[in-house]
Amino acid sequence: ESRLESRLESRLAARLMLLLAQVEAGKRELAHQLGHQSVSGELHKQIRRLLDAELIAMTLPNKPKSRLQKYRLTEEGRQVLQQIKHEAQP
Repeated sequence: ESRLESRLESRLAARLMLLLAQVEAGKRELAHQLGHQSVSGELHKQIRRLLDAELIAMTLPNKPKSRLQKYRLTEEGRQVLQQIKHEAQP
């Protein structure tokens, strides 16, 4: 995970990417899976950064504030994860 962290500049961003590689999830669900009691400002910030970098995408792009909004890993995000895993292999 350390290579992923350095590539994404944040441990939280790395953890989000790894979670979203497994399943689509909303902010509340992501916070819960990360062991947080609620959605923090830092979680909002990292999701925004990953969206801006096009590593993740909204499942309801026309309704960004929807309570049903979830996030998923994009193809580019999957490629970044694969590249990092490939680099980590001896």
